[in-house]
Amino acid sequence: MRASPLDADSDGVRALLRTAVPAGGKSWPPAMRVTVDLMLGSRFPMFAAWAPELRLVYNDACIDLLGERHPAALGQPLAQAFTDAWASVMPVFDASLAGEAALVEDLALEVAQHGQVERCYVTLSASPLREGGEVIGVVCMLTDTTARVLAEQQHRFQLKLGAVLRELLDPVDVMEVASALVGRHLAVGRAGYGEIDRDGLMVTVGRDWTDGKLASLAGETRALDSFGPALIERLRLGEMLQLDDTNADPLAVPYAPGYASIGARAMIVVPIIEAGRLAAIFYLHEAAPRDWTAREVALAEDVARQTREAVRRARVEETLRDETRILEVLHHTGQALASTLDGDMLLQAITDAGTQLSGAQFGAFFYSAQDERGENLLHYTLSGAPREAFEKFGKPRPTAIFHPTFHNDGIVRSDDITLDARYGQSPPHYGMPQGHLPVRSYLAVPVVARSGTVLGSLFFGHPEPAVFNERTERIVAGVAAQAAVALDNARLYEVARKSALERDALLQSERAARVEAERLSRMKDEFLAMLAHELRNPLAPISSSSALLGIQFRDEPRVRQASAIIARQVKHMSRLIDDLLDVSRVTRGLVTLQVDEVDLVEVVRSALDQTHPLIEEKSHRVEVDLPHGPVYMRGDATRLIQAIANILNNAAKYTPPAGTIRVVLALQDARARLQVRDNGSGMPPDLLPSVFELFTQGARTLARSQGGLGLGLALVKKLIELHGGEVSAHSDGVGLGSVLTIDLPCTRTMDPASPPASLHAAAAGAQAFRPLRVIVVDDNADGADSLAMLLRAQGHTVTVEYTGRGALRRAMREAPDAMVVDIGLPDMDGYQLASLLRAQPETRAAVLIAATGYGQERDRERAREAGFVQHMVKPVDIAALVRILQTAASAS
Repeated sequence: MRASPLDADSDGVRALLRTAVPAGGKSWPPAMRVTVDLMLGSRFPMFAAWAPELRLVYNDACIDLLGERHPAALGQPLAQAFTDAWASVMPVFDASLAGEAALVEDLALEVAQHGQVERCYVTLSASPLREGGEVIGVVCMLTDTTARVLAEQQHRFQLKLGAVLRELLDPVDVMEVASALVGRHLAVGRAGYGEIDRDGLMVTVGRDWTDGKLASLAGETRALDSFGPALIERLRLGEMLQLDDTNADPLAVPYAPGYASIGARAMIVVPIIEAGRLAAIFYLHEAAPRDWTAREVALAEDVARQTREAVRRARVEETLRDETRILEVLHHTGQALASTLDGDMLLQAITDAGTQLSGAQFGAFFYSAQDERGENLLHYTLSGAPREAFEKFGKPRPTAIFHPTFHNDGIVRSDDITLDARYGQSPPHYGMPQGHLPVRSYLAVPVVARSGTVLGSLFFGHPEPAVFNERTERIVAGVAAQAAVALDNARLYEVARKSALERDALLQSERAARVEAERLSRMKDEFLAMLAHELRNPLAPISSSSALLGIQFRDEPRVRQASAIIARQVKHMSRLIDDLLDVSRVTRGLVTLQVDEVDLVEVVRSALDQTHPLIEEKSHRVEVDLPHGPVYMRGDATRLIQAIANILNNAAKYTPPAGTIRVVLALQDARARLQVRDNGSGMPPDLLPSVFELFTQGARTLARSQGGLGLGLALVKKLIELHGGEVSAHSDGVGLGSVLTIDLPCTRTMDPASPPASLHAAAAGAQAFRPLRVIVVDDNADGADSLAMLLRAQGHTVTVEYTGRGALRRAMREAPDAMVVDIGLPDMDGYQLASLLRAQPETRAAVLIAATGYGQERDRERAREAGFVQHMVKPVDIAALVRILQTAASAS
């Protein structure tokens, strides 16, 4: 008969059973002996208890789960062996002793091991142990689910962390909340972020979280090397630190006072590297030694990464909000400066704007003026402080600190003016007099007229150091430039007003000054408004009037020449606006291509048609080499024409008069290659790598004769890449011309004998002219009247309405064939008007054309939904409008 494992002489639980269990278990019932025998031979954690005392027996696989309870628990009653968290198991035993099997999933148990307590999770299956039909005990099997449960907990934590961080807008709140969440989750003593100064020597904690046992480090700044230069060097190299006990780590022991000063014995420190330097750290601190697990280390690293990304996002959004606020302040300031010529109001508006934009606590504007006798006076305005704060100190004198500003020697910016070498060098105070406003951060900007005369100076201060930076300096310099223009305008107006009172002969000079002042104000308003429709609307009547002049005075050479010049410049301005808006939308991924099968040959011809006026103006010779048949590809014809036209415009602009431009379109390996070669000014080698970047341009003369914003080629690159193509530039050097190459994927070519579809379309579109009844609706009287005159010159019957309701009433009376409608009407917008017209039987068949300054794709879509059949961006292409009306006439 085989010996029982209970009788085996071996190590582990079997060897202990003889001493821990009375008689080594020999008095057990057979069922109990069989169960224990089976249990001791199993690799799964199992234990059993037998009545009446429910003494505990377990196998070797249970030892790790019992921790320090082993071996004392062996043979003890369950009530004594299972205490604390293990006591939660007792109800399971009670159910099994009552004869029922029981299952508990993911039961949390505390395991003490080497003086530390860790939590583990098990699934416990308990079954009654029977002998002759009677329950004599319970047998249990355990499955360790710690890894799964901890993984699920960590996953839930990360989801919660991500959700919480997404809702936060303040970077400080992001770091504080993340520290609190991870601190509670890992049950540490302290968690937080430390920012490293630019020299990499000091660490500053803004906010942190503690469990109440460790003190907060918020607001403290400490030297990094006080924690051990070798450890800090590892952080600078991007290595994470894990210190289970700072008193035992050989690199940390010499710096025990540094760790003791923050009450930390164990820690995890995650470095945050930005731009190649240690920018911040995320830390977890514990007051006692702690064996950090790999899971805790990985979680700390992941939280640091997530939080830093959230901080970056919050800072970007904060910057955008700050930029928006700055633009709003600049806009309101521009309006204020443009709406008044009163000197005192201008000075106060400038001072308030500069103080708000710079973040200063105090601001002042000292302004030089002359009285009636020609004597110099010094006026000043204040912001953030009462006048009483300055009156007893007198006006600023040209001391070492103030001299550069009053004499236009540049901007003075200091993080701490009290540490400036020029500070405190002048009597009688040798610094700030007693009772002066506290100033550490200092910024002074001269306000200089166009003539170079110093009109005054802006001064800003703050009691905290390092408040102003280079960006602040640039913004305030912009305010100073606006102030100079506004003050110049005010002075011009004052001179003109006084001159008009003295001599009527100078009335025209006064008017010119006022016109100049108004022109400069309009320029500021247009710059600050930054809205496309406000830039496009003024071009519409200019374009219409130019076209009308060209029609009515076609036999007058000078008028025809002036009309052509105006038309070219309007197109140039429209291109600049379109390029600026297009490149912004393209770079932000907001452009949606209207993809269809297009013929590249026709696209190139259309681009040549668009650029023909400029080429003809400069007397260039154009050599064109195109395939005899169509070359098809999938793309947006309008955008492709725009890209190629930009390249042709560049070639025409930067090629001296009577130059040569060669355009070649060829096929190679299912791709089309378009080359535009010129013999113009060429490009230096250092410009070629950046020629397709925004605002990149070659060297210019002071005349800026070529114009442009440096957007064209950047837009070309983006549009070609959207079509799956590539664009490149080459030049042998300055004066040796340039070659721009576009590669695009093509789908197929057509037999040269097959005529292009466009020829059939053109032939089919030729129809006899029929005059139409047209209503022009626009609250811009100049734009509406000039467009109406132009359409009348084409032979149409045209009426004008300046409001939506007036247009609706007239349309109901006269039933027009077509209506050209502005979207931004004063009483109802053009979309509402179109919807009302489409709802009435009298006007349902009218051709509705939107003519507006809003030109984005969503505006076109909205126009289609409202019932417009065409959407045209101001200034309206008159030729295109005439074709649309002619098509409408042919269809009716």
